[in-house]
Amino acid sequence: MRRTILLALALASAVGCVTGGRLRQNAQVVRADIDKAKRSGAVRCAPKELALAEANVEFAEEENRYGHATRAKEHLDAAEKSVKKALDLSKTCGPTQVIIGKKAPEPEEPKKAVLIEKTDRDGDGVPDLEDACPDRPGKPEFKGCPDTDGDGIPDNEDACPNDPGPKETQGCPIAKDSDGDGIPDDIDRCPLDPEDLDGFQDEDGCPDPDNDGDGIVDKVDACPNTPGPIENRGCPVLDRDGDGVPDNEDKCPDVAGPKENGGCPDADRDGDGIPDRLDKCPDQFGPPPDGCPKKYTLLEVKKEKIEIKQQVHFASAKFRVLPDSFALLNQVGQVLNDFPKMRVSIEGHTDNVGKEVMNMRLSQRRAEAVRDYLVAKGISPDRLEAVGYGPTKPIASNKTVKGKAKNRRTEFRIVSRD
Repeated sequence: MRRTILLALALASAVGCVTGGRLRQNAQVVRADIDKAKRSGAVRCAPKELALAEANVEFAEEENRYGHATRAKEHLDAAEKSVKKALDLSKTCGPTQVIIGKKAPEPEEPKKAVLIEKTDRDGDGVPDLEDACPDRPGKPEFKGCPDTDGDGIPDNEDACPNDPGPKETQGCPIAKDSDGDGIPDDIDRCPLDPEDLDGFQDEDGCPDPDNDGDGIVDKVDACPNTPGPIENRGCPVLDRDGDGVPDNEDKCPDVAGPKENGGCPDADRDGDGIPDRLDKCPDQFGPPPDGCPKKYTLLEVKKEKIEIKQQVHFASAKFRVLPDSFALLNQVGQVLNDFPKMRVSIEGHTDNVGKEVMNMRLSQRRAEAVRDYLVAKGISPDRLEAVGYGPTKPIASNKTVKGKAKNRRTEFRIVSRD
């Protein structure tokens, strides 16, 4: 196999050299025609065509030097077309050669005779004014141009004047196609192996059995142009929600969730911050690690607040917490320790007895007193806020003693659990 590959590479290199040499010869022929056009007056009569011919032959030589045979040939074809047109336009443009004959003796008044002599520089019998190749002898049927390779196409129209070929290929030999893939050997990188023509790099002439290079041959690859693992039939593994769980394994492919939950987001029915899959009591609010509620004698932890079963007592018209409320506040502190990320708003309320400004101030000081108590028990002050609402949020009528007692209260609202 290695010998075969080396032989193919050597053959391709040799063919490339032959093609490059032929293109250089064609370029020389075109340059000769350009010089002839200049002598015929194309600079004056066909300046545009002459300039196009010169530019394209230079481009062709440059492309040929870099091994771009196809592009070089395209420029040569354009140069030949332009120089041919320049030659045609300049046929009647060159200086007319005039020979003035000697005076002939006339019996009467002598007259000047003007003779116009047609020149034929290459001596092929075709006058220069009619000769498309005035400096190279040729055949009359080819307007004075030669046909070096005898293929019936004059050299000035023949892309390969030294190698016979049909008119369909502009006088060049029909390129050989050893592997029959429609790509000539001179530009086929794999002249002995046919291109698979599947729309992927078909122009190089080499077969591509695994377009995407994923190790799965195209015949069995469900995504032949996009790499993917064999377990996904050669297609890439998608993860639309970016949760690290492939779509083909993700029960919720459009919503991110942990792998343990099948790629679906965790549910938390009781809102205690512990996902249901880890919560042993998913319908009851409870602290980590199991999510089951703890038994508190003086309060109950709900989703939105710590509901106390008795009121925090203060000295009358003052903000000092009375000792009979210490046990209750100690349990509030225990809740905050059980839920280490919970933040709570301590909210003080009063009845409507007295001035509202005084009641607002009193409720604020009482809320702050409760916060100070909890901080003294080791709760971070960042987790506690104190707000006094005075008489602005009653929960009962202030017209009765019982209603006023209910309105004089302290509440613990849960701000967040995370």
